Amino acid sequence: MKRNAKIILSLAVGIATFASCTQVNDNSSQTKTDTLSQVQKQAFNQAKAVFYALPSPVETATMLENLGVKFTDKYLHKTSDVEKYNTTSSEALNLGIYTADMSFCALYEQNQAVIDYLSTVKKLSERLGIAGFFNDSTLQTFQNNINNKNKIINSISESYSQSTSFLDEQERTEIASTVIVGGWIETLHLTLNMLKDVDLKSNKADVNDIMLNQQFTLEDLIGMLELFKDDKYIANLEDKLLTLKKTFDKVHGEITLEQIETLENSVVVIRNDFIK
Repeated sequence: MKRNAKIILSLAVGIATFASCTQVNDNSSQTKTDTLSQVQKQAFNQAKAVFYALPSPVETATMLENLGVKFTDKYLHKTSDVEKYNTTSSEALNLGIYTADMSFCALYEQNQAVIDYLSTVKKLSERLGIAGFFNDSTLQTFQNNINNKNKIINSISESYSQSTSFLDEQERTEIASTVIVGGWIETLHLTLNMLKDVDLKSNKADVNDIMLNQQFTLEDLIGMLELFKDDKYIANLEDKLLTLKKTFDKVHGEITLEQIETLENSVVVIRNDFIK
C-alpha cells in the first residue's frame, strides 16, 4: 500500500507535467480542453488504484475484536447530530463516520444501534444522491437478519463498496474520497480509544500490525487527495492528514499507551472539526 501511494503520486506529477507542456506548445483551445479532460480522467483512474485498496471499517473492527477488545458506545458519533449537516462536504464526511460506527456496532452485534445508524446513513446517502445503496430494502434486509452477524456485516460492506463505487464511476471521486476520509478518521478514533484497554505488551505483534495498517492507509489517503488538491476543500483535507502524518511518523518500535494517546489527541482535533 505504501508503494502504491508513491507510484500514484509519481504518475500524478508526470501527468501534470505533460499537461503543462502540451498547453504551452499548443495554442488550440480545443486541444487544451481535450488535454484537461484526459488529465482528469487519468487522475480518476489513478485514484481508483488507492480507493479500492483501502481497508473497510469492518476489517479494522475485526482485527480489534480478535484481540478481545470489548465494545463501548461512548466513542461513537451521535445519530441525533445528523440534521446539522447541510453541505455536500459535511454530509460526505459524516456519511463515512456513521458508516464506520455502524460497522463496529454490527461486528459487536449491537443490533438496535445498527438499525439506528443505518437510518442515519440512509438520510445522508439520499442527500448525496446515492440512496439506492442504503435504502428501505437494505433496512428491511437488516431487520430480517438481525441475529445473523455475518449477513449484516456482508451487507454493510457490499452497500458501502457499491455506494462509493457509484460516486467514482460518476466522476464524483472528490466526494467519494471525502467519504473515505471521514470513515477512516472515525475508524482510527475508535481504534486508538479501544486499544487503550488492550495489554499492549502481550499483544504487541497484533497491535503493531493494526498501527502499521493505519499508517500505510494514511499515506495512501494523502496520495489520493493529492490528485484533487486543486479543489480547495480537498486541499484542506490533505493538510489535516499531513499534519497527522507528522505525529504518526514519530511512532516507532513497540507501541506504547503514551503514543496511542498522543495520536488520539491529534485525531480528535480533526474529528471534532468534521462533526461540528
